[in-house]
Amino acid sequence: MEETININRRVIDKCLEGDIKAQFQLYKQYSKAMYNIASRFLNNKMDAEDILQESFVTAFMRLGELQNKDAFGSWLKRIVINNCISLQRKRRIQFEEIDEQRHGEAPEMEEGMPEVDPALVHQAIKELPAKGRTVLVLRALEGYSHKEIAETLGITVSTSKTQYSRALSLLNGKLKVKRDVN
Repeated sequence: MEETININRRVIDKCLEGDIKAQFQLYKQYSKAMYNIASRFLNNKMDAEDILQESFVTAFMRLGELQNKDAFGSWLKRIVINNCISLQRKRRIQFEEIDEQRHGEAPEMEEGMPEVDPALVHQAIKELPAKGRTVLVLRALEGYSHKEIAETLGITVSTSKTQYSRALSLLNGKLKVKRDVN
């Protein structure tokens, strides 16, 4: 572990000196994980690839701002998530929140629910509306609190809870339909 951290520090130092091979080494090390994050957010392969490239360009241009070289992966992940959110905001059609007062914690998954194929879950998540999918991914897959989600997305905590609840309800419904079909 310590050896890996030292290698990362050395690679980052080389990147700061403009070493393209070191940049490629960091890209190879982190690109798959960052692509997966972008893909879960955007539900579009080409957009995820674009965000991945844009995020690495941003990271390499701002590498001098990185305070803790050991936290490169977390820092890069934050850049990817912010870029995904920015893209979604650019594309979002402004809708009024319907019944924003109605919120609360999301319903629990049904008791006794049989195991669901992860591919079905992934497909069902991809079919969710963008706002709900983003909140669901941040909360359920990335482990963010509603407060962190609210700060990241520029929404209220209550809106985060509402969107999460709706996304989970939709997901439960989609999975139930998919289970019934299969």
